[in-house]
Amino acid sequence: MDLAELAAAGLYDETAADAAGRLELLEYLIGEGCTIEEMIAANRRGRLFALSGDRIIIPDRDEYTLRDIAERTGADLETIGRIWRALGFVDPGPDEGVAAEGDVAAVQTMVDLAAVVGLPSTLGVGRVIASSLTRISDAISSTVRGTIPDLALDVAGSEVATARTFGELAHFVPRTGEALDALFRHHLEAARMNWERTDSSDLSDSSQVRVGVGFTDLSGFTGLTENLTMPELTSLLTVFEEVADEIVRGHLGRVVKYIGDAVMYVTPDAPAAVRVAQDLLAAARARGMQARGGVAVGAVLALEGDFFGPVVNLAARLAAMAEAGEVLVTADVVARLDGAIATDALGSREVRGFTRAIEVARLR
Repeated sequence: MDLAELAAAGLYDETAADAAGRLELLEYLIGEGCTIEEMIAANRRGRLFALSGDRIIIPDRDEYTLRDIAERTGADLETIGRIWRALGFVDPGPDEGVAAEGDVAAVQTMVDLAAVVGLPSTLGVGRVIASSLTRISDAISSTVRGTIPDLALDVAGSEVATARTFGELAHFVPRTGEALDALFRHHLEAARMNWERTDSSDLSDSSQVRVGVGFTDLSGFTGLTENLTMPELTSLLTVFEEVADEIVRGHLGRVVKYIGDAVMYVTPDAPAAVRVAQDLLAAARARGMQARGGVAVGAVLALEGDFFGPVVNLAARLAAMAEAGEVLVTADVVARLDGAIATDALGSREVRGFTRAIEVARLR
């Protein structure tokens, strides 16, 4: 290790108060195979301590511009820019290095997909991928930060300690990518099977699907949060999501999203959606809480991993109208239960956002 060369590169100052620690960091990075050029670039980004891990997470960083990607994929620059933005990235202009070899391959896949399903649909898929991966990344990042103190420089008190910890953790990134590939194949098959279970073959619009839609939330949640610490609130929501996910999947449904203390789900039919609501309320009672729900059934628009339309809005409104421990359903849901689950008719109700009165019933 040539100290003069490191000093000339602005990486080392023997007169600095932390000179010994910086020297230890540089010895570690050189031992990991990092070059002077890589260290200079990392130091410029303020991430010299993270270089060994960053090299694993994104090798060949910023090697290609969007113009390069356009030339490599054969697509026009405007299309590449739209795909890049849909995938969740900032478009810095056509001639700034932003991509590695793997990024080029990812964009090529989207270009090829656009040739099959069209660019608008491909951009929609890209946005779903981006939002899903953002959530996954945030979850992993917050979990790691909260459980491994040495990742924080101010906690570790040592650049090399943080560098070693981050470098070791970075090896999980390619392994996680392989795991996501395997899991994606299972979830893709499940999505196909879920559609096949629905009664949607008669719908002329292929973007529509006929499903049971349910919303369930915890009653009095706002007041409850005032008396909980952040760790207690985290634990409560984690348990709620875990239980809700198990219940919904147990009835061959799918959790669409969580909105605070509420869960939105879809099922292949109305009876399954009702059973999910019943089980969610029972699970809340078993844990000393109260929940309420609303269920509707009908054709909805399936778009970018979410569901839209009057049926969705109605289920949400019914959940908001329900009392604690109550599930409200539409007359269409009651008709599809065929007497298998007891209900009490409540008559016509005015529902916010709907011009006509809605026939509503309550599960017993």
